[in-house]
Amino acid sequence: MKDLVLVAVNAKYIHTNLAVRSLKAQLPDFNVEILEMSINDPIHRIIKLLLDHDAKRIGFSCYIWNIEIVLKLAEIVKKARPQVEIILGGPEVSFDAMTLMKNYPFCDIIVKGEGEGKLNALLKDRDQERFSKIPGLCYRKRSGEIVDSPDSKAVPLNQLTFPYLNENLNNLNHKIIYYETMRGCPFSCSYCLSSTTQKLNILSLDRVFKELDFFIQAGVKQVKLVDRTFNCDLSRAKEIFSYLIKQGGDTNFHFEMTGDLIDDEMIALLAMAPPGLIQFEIGVQSTAPATLSAIGRKISVERTENHVKKLLEQDNIHIHLDLIAGLPHETYEVFKSSFNQVIALNPGMLQLGFLKCLKGTRIRKESEIHDYQYASFPPYEIISNKYLSAEELYQLRQIEVLVDRYFNSGAFKHSLAFIFQAKIYDTPFDFFEAFSCYWDEQGYYEVGKSKEQLFSILKEFFKEQKKNDQVSEWIKFDFLSQGNLRLPGDMLDTCPDKEWIFEFLKDPQNIATFLNIFANFTPKKIYNQVKFQYFSRTLIDHFSESTTIDNEQGLLVFFETGFSIIC
Repeated sequence: MKDLVLVAVNAKYIHTNLAVRSLKAQLPDFNVEILEMSINDPIHRIIKLLLDHDAKRIGFSCYIWNIEIVLKLAEIVKKARPQVEIILGGPEVSFDAMTLMKNYPFCDIIVKGEGEGKLNALLKDRDQERFSKIPGLCYRKRSGEIVDSPDSKAVPLNQLTFPYLNENLNNLNHKIIYYETMRGCPFSCSYCLSSTTQKLNILSLDRVFKELDFFIQAGVKQVKLVDRTFNCDLSRAKEIFSYLIKQGGDTNFHFEMTGDLIDDEMIALLAMAPPGLIQFEIGVQSTAPATLSAIGRKISVERTENHVKKLLEQDNIHIHLDLIAGLPHETYEVFKSSFNQVIALNPGMLQLGFLKCLKGTRIRKESEIHDYQYASFPPYEIISNKYLSAEELYQLRQIEVLVDRYFNSGAFKHSLAFIFQAKIYDTPFDFFEAFSCYWDEQGYYEVGKSKEQLFSILKEFFKEQKKNDQVSEWIKFDFLSQGNLRLPGDMLDTCPDKEWIFEFLKDPQNIATFLNIFANFTPKKIYNQVKFQYFSRTLIDHFSESTTIDNEQGLLVFFETGFSIIC
């Protein structure tokens, strides 16, 4: 029989859970197993697997995205196996443990805050009378009385065993690995749980370098560091970046950064990173001074913009920029300004999130000040406040869907750049707002859309709005640039005639000049793998300052899966 089964119910299949791995790594003297599933798995499938494990105790890792299913799982397991001890831990149960214990009698123990030291002590000493000596424990006595002990200082990270030391990473192929080099955050953003622990718990650099090597040598596809503000210690961050650049490898490392803390020395250092090695997520959240002041976010938007521009110019680091809708003092118009200011930087992704009034955060305690209405159930998302109505927030939610499908996908890169630069709509926000209203009117939000349909809808929108005929050409260019060599019926085919193409492909000089990757292919085989299209000189001038062919048909472009060539 197992001493403990640690259960992680992740938001997506591609995710992994760092917490349960860290907990298991600290329990080498016990028979501990991890069961990792996702919220999309059928609940009865998870129950069957839990019952098959035959464990003395089952511990659930609890977050806003899984607490509802976790409570269901815990109740069913307890009723099926009353002798099994149910343990809950994680951020979603750490701030109201007593209430949860009263409301859910099937729960035996809640571990508040960081659990490594507490869980070890709990398993070592099974005398319930001594549980009160374990800090941060809320438990139910045999008599039914609930005892809640205060938390204590966290265990230094250097004393904890590396979570992946004995893990076979081959089992995590095609999944994201999460890793931490520090806990806590020196800043006090009112919406963030990390602000409740401002003291930093930092892993030594020698440990960090050794563990980064472990991921690189294992060929892990992506490692996401969960450090809340990775560059809060600038010199330490530079040392880690220098080490990664020196080591190389195929692993992508994702860091959460604060943009205004980056300096020119770091930018110069990062210029040496090979493309794909490093990825940044930079939280802007808002560009409004009153909003930033109200949430305790002391950043310079101007410095953030300058640093992001310099990093993007180097074109070797993929950058996500974050905004949060629903913050204090940010009206619809103020948010629109933040949106336009951030999207103008042209990041790899613009992540538009919505405020969550999380347990334990200052913004939740200040809900009356700003007249916050938020859902009483996880993830506690905002419904309205004194600055934004519910209708305005739901309009922003619809815009977020289209930003993700059209801007973040990268599939409409040239079309959107043209739409924004040509000022077809006054601002990018105005475009997404009008486009989202069109989606709403047509009922497109109600059902899923294929990528081909997304292109057709964008083309259809501009046609019905009678706005700028040139957009359709850019949409076609983007469509073909994605490796789609079959044009939909609503896109104008400007292919030269077949006879001309075959004459062109029979000339070895043409193949050597324009299509040298097909040097050993027959004309027929090339014809089936390349799409020929004429485009206007106006479009081509966007890519090339000088062109050699100018005629009534326009300029010829060859499209092959993944790239295009201007002839």
